[in-house]
Amino acid sequence: SFIWTPATTPDLVVQNLSGALKIFDATDYKRVFISATESTSNGVSTFSFSPASDISQSSRSIFTDWSVPNEGAWVTNLKAQLPGNSQSILLLTETNSDQSANSASLSYNYTISLPSSTSSTVIPGVVQGSLQFQLTFITTDEGTKEWRIVSWSDFLPQSGSGPTWSDLKVDLSS
Repeated sequence: SFIWTPATTPDLVVQNLSGALKIFDATDYKRVFISATESTSNGVSTFSFSPASDISQSSRSIFTDWSVPNEGAWVTNLKAQLPGNSQSILLLTETNSDQSANSASLSYNYTISLPSSTSSTVIPGVVQGSLQFQLTFITTDEGTKEWRIVSWSDFLPQSGSGPTWSDLKVDLSS
């Protein structure tokens, strides 16, 4: 089971994202991203996602206005495609981190293992690549201080090919 932990460190943001994705909890998954109602020291209050470079031009357009609700929607759509009580496995290997008082940059190589789909839609069993999160320290709607993801850049795997997190989002966006 997964229990949300207030993200008082950048690492806790990543733990919350991983835990929410493991059980396909779209509500908690969306909580790792900045919301328009949360305040920051630098005024940034919108989330952005940059897809991997191999995404087709037509698929790239999906990400033009990508937002936190889109993040939740693809997780909900993924859950609906899988057998009940399914869980994913997200392996993250940190490759770089840089943190100041109010911002952080975290880079990881990732592998997502997904259970077999029972639907006619083919969902890849493994998704791999690299990513970079830009985080900011915010004041939540409840007045607490926590870290949130402000931007996410997805990249192709360093070696090999295959579906990336961007591909998974394209396949499951609605």
